[in-house]
Amino acid sequence: LQASLPQRNISTAGRFAYGYDSRYFIEFNFGYNGTERFAKNNRFGFFPSLGAGWMVSNEDFMAGMKDVISTLKLKATYGKVGNDQIGSQYDRFFYLSQINMSGTGYWFGKDLNYKSGITIGRYANDLITWEIATKTNLGFELGLFDDLTLLGDYFVETRSNILQTRVDIPTSMGLRVAPQANVGVAQGRGFELELKYQKNFNNDFWTVVNGNFTYASSKYKKFEEPDYSDVPWRSRVGLKINQPMGYIAERLFIDEEDVNNSPRQFFGPYLAGDIKYKDINKDGEITADDAVPIGFPTVPEIIYGSGFSLGYKAFDLSLFFQGSARSSFFIDSGALTPFTNKGQRGLLKYIADDHWSETDRNINSFWPRLSEYQIANNNVPSTHWLRDGVFVRLKTAEFGYTLPENLTKKFRVNMLRFYVSGSNLWLWSKFKMWDVEMAGNGLGYPIQR
Repeated sequence: LQASLPQRNISTAGRFAYGYDSRYFIEFNFGYNGTERFAKNNRFGFFPSLGAGWMVSNEDFMAGMKDVISTLKLKATYGKVGNDQIGSQYDRFFYLSQINMSGTGYWFGKDLNYKSGITIGRYANDLITWEIATKTNLGFELGLFDDLTLLGDYFVETRSNILQTRVDIPTSMGLRVAPQANVGVAQGRGFELELKYQKNFNNDFWTVVNGNFTYASSKYKKFEEPDYSDVPWRSRVGLKINQPMGYIAERLFIDEEDVNNSPRQFFGPYLAGDIKYKDINKDGEITADDAVPIGFPTVPEIIYGSGFSLGYKAFDLSLFFQGSARSSFFIDSGALTPFTNKGQRGLLKYIADDHWSETDRNINSFWPRLSEYQIANNNVPSTHWLRDGVFVRLKTAEFGYTLPENLTKKFRVNMLRFYVSGSNLWLWSKFKMWDVEMAGNGLGYPIQR
């Protein structure tokens, strides 16, 4: 019903820019925005930004260096941005309560007549307001010899007022549903570098080289969570966003005696050949309190690419490489388990070649014991299934030949070029089971080559 109502927002924006003598630049922007989603006292937000630039290469003292430093610019920006698209699609008007008059009811009388009850989906909350991102950027542009250009940026973004569901509400308050509040804070920082080189050496030989490198990492600064003072490794505060949490897999159980003499694991029935986990808090049980941060974030912190094009007379060649680093993923063991789906799922060769069995009790096998059903104990996130997502890929390659103009003009053709091209021709990765960019599910549709 809410989605069918017309949406109403209002905004006013302004911009002031000034440049002096092609050397000094300043720009001021602002937005004053109002949204229907919040109560009147928190409906409007003012979001300014300020930027400045200095073209150092245009200063008089740089005149003697023009042949070397063709361009040098320093720049800095600072500003705030507001976001009202928070919560789910059903949280359109936070200041209004959500009550279902035909909710969960009760049976009444000796004839057990059912009467509908009232269900509270959300309490009215006039305190929820804009999520705010405060951004700072420092950068430079450097041009050398009119051939080489280098761009660099360092950035920091702090996002505050992140909407989260409260977890520290005592049950004695009698609330039917936990309220939400703008309590979360996260921060990201990183840098970007871009390089471009372009030069014509003579009429027969030319080249263009491009490269880019980005590092970005973000972490939680404030996060709504239970009191984890007894198990501090479970706290998200200070951890990187998208940080995997899981269990330390020590090995596979050797036999039933090994199972009986190890801490009890609470993930379902398990036998010899199943995964054995480490008891982090030394309480003799493997529970949620034994999950710890493992691996890199699931989103790469490093993204890079590099390529070149060159031409010699009528021939030309172009290559482009791309890659990422500092990322992890879990193999989806549930999606790979053989013999399930009424026995129709096949057996991967990797599993057939390397699994625990009564005749080969290899405690470091890739796959635990085989079964005709899912084994919950073996499907929880753990270091047993964690893999490094680093890779370098030859993304595109092309080789071409252009026929001489004096030949094509005889056939009234301005230009005729023959070429062969390919994509995803080569991949380097520590992970060998399938294409690493498919992440955890090797049964998905493969990346085409």
